[in-house]
Amino acid sequence: METTPLQKISFLVLRMMGSLIFIMAGFNHLFQTAGAAARLEKASFGHLATWMAPAETLVILSGIGLILGGFMLLAGFKTKPAALLLLAILIPITLTVQVGSAAGSGPLFKNIALMGMLLFFSVNGAVYYGLDHLSTMKKKMKENMNHIKTSNYMAVLAASLLLLGSCAPGTTVAQSISAQNAPAASAIKKYAVLISQPNHLKAAVNTAETITASSTYNRESFVVMACGKSVEAFVKGSKMTQEFEKGKAAGITYQVCGMSLKQFNIDPATLVDGVEVVPNGLTYMFDLQQQGYITVEL
Repeated sequence: METTPLQKISFLVLRMMGSLIFIMAGFNHLFQTAGAAARLEKASFGHLATWMAPAETLVILSGIGLILGGFMLLAGFKTKPAALLLLAILIPITLTVQVGSAAGSGPLFKNIALMGMLLFFSVNGAVYYGLDHLSTMKKKMKENMNHIKTSNYMAVLAASLLLLGSCAPGTTVAQSISAQNAPAASAIKKYAVLISQPNHLKAAVNTAETITASSTYNRESFVVMACGKSVEAFVKGSKMTQEFEKGKAAGITYQVCGMSLKQFNIDPATLVDGVEVVPNGLTYMFDLQQQGYITVEL
């Protein structure tokens, strides 16, 4: 089941609100050290912690950890280790200060609820709208780009081997004539260009205008697949509107990567008419290769 935008925002709100509790608690430990140390020393089970180090030292160290882990959780950076760090601080605080506290069970169960939240993020990470999520998306896009490059290299190598085979000794005149006539029936007529920057659109359009149905390339179909930052070229009112219209006149079919739209927070409704949004632009390029398209990355 696909997660809705509202659900994604709810994960972000949970992470932000939860992190603020730890950040503020950390500052209290650093700026009100004496009071926090006194509460630890008076706690029923405070001796379980103070045997390791003086109360003030423990309060200062825990304050530094709470601030560090809180800000990491807030930014969604190294979220799983940050949640584990906060858990490692919260559990001893709960056992020594909150259990058996004269303040009642409210603070105890508040800490238990916070532990549940930290367990969630220690297992799932930032989920959405965090630095971890952004770096994962970039890594996947880079890996898919490398796969496309490898496929292109293999296609060039295969074409070179076929060309060498057609020119090998022993080839008859009839075979040579047949090889020359073969492209008319089997030449690849479909092309796809992957662009990653807005200004790449101009180069793709110029190429499409050059490769016409009457040229030696005998074009049948020409697809421009926009990934990465290039999706900005297809927003209404962009500087590339004129190039976009020229491409439509030249018969270009425009596709836009849905993952890239999410990465750059672009609403599909703001795109110009005549483009199609696909879930993943890179896997779509793989599909085009299987359909016999020659693919090129700019």
